[in-house]
Amino acid sequence: MLFAPRSLRARLSFALLLPLVVALVALGGLSFYAARSTLEDELGARLTDSAAVAASLLPAGLVSRFDPQNERTLKNLKTRLETVRQGIDARRVFLATLEGRSLVDTSVETQPKGDGERGLALDRTLALDQFELEQVGLGQALHSVMFTTDDGRRFMRGYAPLRDPDDANRVIAVVGVEGSARNYGGIDTLRAYLLGLSALTLGVMALLVFFFSRALTAPLRRLADAARTMAGGDLKAPVAILTGTYEVETLSRTMEEMRAALLARDRELQLMLGGIAHEVRNPLGGMKLFAGLLREDLAGRDEELKLLARVDTELGTLERVVEEFLTYARYSPVERESVPLKSLLDEVGLLVPGLQIETSMPDRARAEADREQLKRVLLNLLRNARQAGAGRVVVDLNGDVIVLHDDGPGISLEASERIFDAFYTTREQGTGLGLALSRKIVAAHGGRLRLTNPGERGARFELWLPPR
Repeated sequence: MLFAPRSLRARLSFALLLPLVVALVALGGLSFYAARSTLEDELGARLTDSAAVAASLLPAGLVSRFDPQNERTLKNLKTRLETVRQGIDARRVFLATLEGRSLVDTSVETQPKGDGERGLALDRTLALDQFELEQVGLGQALHSVMFTTDDGRRFMRGYAPLRDPDDANRVIAVVGVEGSARNYGGIDTLRAYLLGLSALTLGVMALLVFFFSRALTAPLRRLADAARTMAGGDLKAPVAILTGTYEVETLSRTMEEMRAALLARDRELQLMLGGIAHEVRNPLGGMKLFAGLLREDLAGRDEELKLLARVDTELGTLERVVEEFLTYARYSPVERESVPLKSLLDEVGLLVPGLQIETSMPDRARAEADREQLKRVLLNLLRNARQAGAGRVVVDLNGDVIVLHDDGPGISLEASERIFDAFYTTREQGTGLGLALSRKIVAAHGGRLRLTNPGERGARFELWLPPR
């Protein structure tokens, strides 16, 4: 599978840089190959010419009667070849038979003896140039290809025929010239130059791509931030109309129109909720007042007072449902501060009697959050644990994550899929808004609230709030 970055900026950079890298590698490789071939041909031509010059300076008659035991002849020929070597600054100049047996070589102090023709030693360095030796035997002057040894040393040889003075069509020996290390410096320089130029070009293009992708995606990031703000419930901050590309400008205008429409609907909803609260609370207040008056009239009548107590309980439940519903539906802006977690847990624990809260988090542990809203989230989670039958909750801090793990029966797989849905509850007297409100508050902070062990005993919730 091809690498596919997730962010648009990374994808743009990848899409622009990948073809550029491929093009640079291909162009650099072709340029180096072409230039190297040209340099090799030029070097080979120089070595071939040098070999021809060396052949012209050798006495062909003396070579045709060459005796390796004749020190005087050997010294004479070697002196002539050494003069050529020094004149052209070659690594070595040598004279060999067409079969590749050494006659004279400037690179050795003493001529090696062998068991071949006339006792001549086989020059094993010519083993790769058999084709060239055959061509020289036909009277051609040519050069070998460039070789590179395991240790990185390059070499190339130029060859020229030495003809029989009595028969110009007959080649009696081959003169070879091997280039010095300095001859190949141009190739190394060229490679370094091309690598440096490619790296520089790639670096410049990478910077251009970086700034181009950044300029192209910056408006999208701003729109994404605006969308997150809207998703958190803050509809008052207008979406800036971004100019530039037609698509970005259209998107920003559309988002601003959507924000304005959502704000208008939210205000209408708030007015409706206010009206509902007014219309419901007034009768509730009246009923509670009359229930109190009725309690005075029923003094001493225990059976009737028991029935009245049930009425009071139902009125309290209805009042709590109305209050939780309004709290869930109403937008409350997040006002962050540094909240000490341990003291907040101690405060919340007093509101949940019968529940033992244990924590090993340090006193300095803090969270960047709206204190009252975070308090409501923790209170909802702890109350749910107690109402589910838990007697103990362990609260710890795992990095930036607040972990709450109770010893209750846990939450079934079926229920875990809906526990954060508004009005979903498994309890007879539950409103189904506690966890829904908690997740809404955490989402408004840009955080995350989740159940991590559905179907297991002892519910485990993780609460993460991003740093400021």
